[in-house]
Amino acid sequence: MQTFFSQPIFAARRFYQPVQSQVMPAVVFTFLLIFFCKTFLTSGAFNNALIGEAVQFLNGVLLLYIGYALAIASLREKILLSVIILLFMLNLASGHGDYLFGVIYSIAFLIMFKRIGVKRGGEVFVTAYFMAVIVVAIPYMLYIDSFVYLDERYGNRLTLGFDNPNTLAYYVFSLFAMLLCLLDRAAMPLGMKNIAALACAILLLPLLVYSYSRTYLALALLLLCLFWLAPLLRVAPGKKLCTLLLCMILGIQFISVLRWGIHPQWDAVLNQVLTGRIWFSWQMYQALGLPNLLLGQNIAAYKPVDFFYFALFYSGGISVSFLLLFGYCQLLRNLVFLSRFMRWVVAVFLLSTLTETYFLVPVFNISLLLLCQGKGFYQLKN
Repeated sequence: MQTFFSQPIFAARRFYQPVQSQVMPAVVFTFLLIFFCKTFLTSGAFNNALIGEAVQFLNGVLLLYIGYALAIASLREKILLSVIILLFMLNLASGHGDYLFGVIYSIAFLIMFKRIGVKRGGEVFVTAYFMAVIVVAIPYMLYIDSFVYLDERYGNRLTLGFDNPNTLAYYVFSLFAMLLCLLDRAAMPLGMKNIAALACAILLLPLLVYSYSRTYLALALLLLCLFWLAPLLRVAPGKKLCTLLLCMILGIQFISVLRWGIHPQWDAVLNQVLTGRIWFSWQMYQALGLPNLLLGQNIAAYKPVDFFYFALFYSGGISVSFLLLFGYCQLLRNLVFLSRFMRWVVAVFLLSTLTETYFLVPVFNISLLLLCQGKGFYQLKN
């Protein structure tokens, strides 16, 4: 029963919800635009003082979004973000690196993104991505001498100005995955969705081909096939399977490094297949020993270390790494609220942890953006 005194409260609540629904997408959009611009600039193959100052300024602006995320977060989210902030400060003060700063950004972004839903969030993601490309293209054209990288194995590999062809490949792969997720939720006939997916592939996959990134070309083709096959498949990955996949890849990475040299012939073949990734990780293990229990370590001198879990445990420390992986496994409970194709997307991004380290960056890990949503944003799909 509404009384005279309760009517203004209800009216204020009705007013607040539409305002919040309009403000949050704008906040997420500006965060993404700044983050994409900063990331694209720091990934460029140039060393310019003016650009370096611009990146520092953008980092300062992004700190405001961390404060905003902390203010709107639930109690559980506040506790998690606060713990990571304290551990980051402890690592920084003790000279153990600033790795957790990126984790703080990631958690803050997930807190904001989950409040607008994956469909609107995906649209904001794609819009901010292309706007950042337009903005950053100008300094790239002015300061970069070449848009290819000479590789002894493949010859010229396309970089489009990034410092590494694999960097370009991962950014393109993430955009492709998000576009397919938007098509999966689009209100259009299945045939039109399939044609649109093929059009996206024709536009983006040549970039992966000429970057000579075997991993992301294979994963992108796998995603495209799964997009077409998902409506016909009666099965899709669940929490148990994804958790098992995570544990298997983690085990493979640590076992292959810690047992390096026991079977030299097999080690050499596997290392060649993984393009030296075992050897680089083994070099770091020989120099640093086992990861620290609480504090992380600065592993910049041993890069490229492209085994995700190996790099995570050294950079963040054992305790923080287990905390983050436990949180991810908890998010896997939301798989039940995803469509079949989106469940396969989560599994494919888990596969990427075998050879790449971007998994904790939700802007480039679409599976995190899908899983962070609550069931209120999804309709249960078989």
